[in-house]
Amino acid sequence: MPVQPDERDAGDDPCVAVPARPAAAHWSRALAGWAVPDHLEVASTARGPMRFDVARFARIAEHALRIDGPSRQRASEVLEAGGAVLDVGCGAGAGSLPLVPPAGHLVGLDLQPDMLAAFAARARALGAEATTIEGRWPDDVGRVPEVDVVVCHHVVYGAPELATFAHALAAPARRRVVIELTRRHPLTWLTPFWVALHGIERPTEPSSDHAAAVLAEVGLPVVVEHWDKPRPAEVEDSDEQVRFVRDRLRLGPERDEEIRALLAAHPQPAHREVTTLWWDVG
Repeated sequence: MPVQPDERDAGDDPCVAVPARPAAAHWSRALAGWAVPDHLEVASTARGPMRFDVARFARIAEHALRIDGPSRQRASEVLEAGGAVLDVGCGAGAGSLPLVPPAGHLVGLDLQPDMLAAFAARARALGAEATTIEGRWPDDVGRVPEVDVVVCHHVVYGAPELATFAHALAAPARRRVVIELTRRHPLTWLTPFWVALHGIERPTEPSSDHAAAVLAEVGLPVVVEHWDKPRPAEVEDSDEQVRFVRDRLRLGPERDEEIRALLAAHPQPAHREVTTLWWDVG
C-alpha cells in the first residue's frame, strides 16, 4: 500500500513537517480507555483465550439478510452482476452475504478458521463463489485480491490506528469502501454491569463521529449516514447472554446469577444506533 504524504515519519527528512492528526490521536487514546484492567486479564488467563462464538455470528449473518439499510444499499448500488466483494473481519458474513446478488464472488478475511468455514458455507449456499483468507487487517492487505467493493462491519472499534486501517481498506477496492459501526462503542451497554460487578466506570468515547473525523482528516471523502438497525431477538437466548457478559467482564460462572439479574434490569436495546461510513475509490 502506498504511503500517503502525511504518513511519513518525520525522521525520514528533518525538513518535512508532518501534519498533526488530532482526530486520529483522540481516537487512539479513547480506544485505549476500553482496555480490560490488567488484574482482570491476569485473573482470566486460566480460563483460556476468549473466542467469538461461531453459532452466534451465524445467526447474526442470517438476520442480516433481512436488513435493507444504508450499508447494504451503498455497497449494492455500485456492484454489477457477478461483482466481487471483500469482507474484512467477515465473521460468518453479515456484511457481505446480503450483497448476493448482485455480488457473485465473496472474499472473507478473518482470524478464526471456524468463522471462515461458516462464511464460505453460507456464501456458497447463496450461489456465490467464496474465497477465505485467515489473517489480520491491515497486516495481510497484500494477500487479498482486487475487488469491486470492500465492506467492513463492526470491526473498527478494534482498530486504534484507524487511518492506516482505512487506507488499507481502499487499496484492493475498485469502486467503493463501506464501513458499518455502532454510534457508540458496542460494549457501552455493559457500563452498568462493570459498575455493579467490578466497581469500574467505563469510557463514553469514541463514537462513529470520531471515526468519521479520522477518515476526513487523512483526506478520505467519507459520507456519513446514521440509522437504527433492529437487533434480532433470536440471536441470543438467556444463557448465551449470560456467557457473553461473563466473558466480556472476565468473570467466572459463579457470578452468573448476578449477571442474570442485571440483564433483567439492563437488557440490550431492541435497536442499535449504527453508522454507515462510505467513500468512492479512484
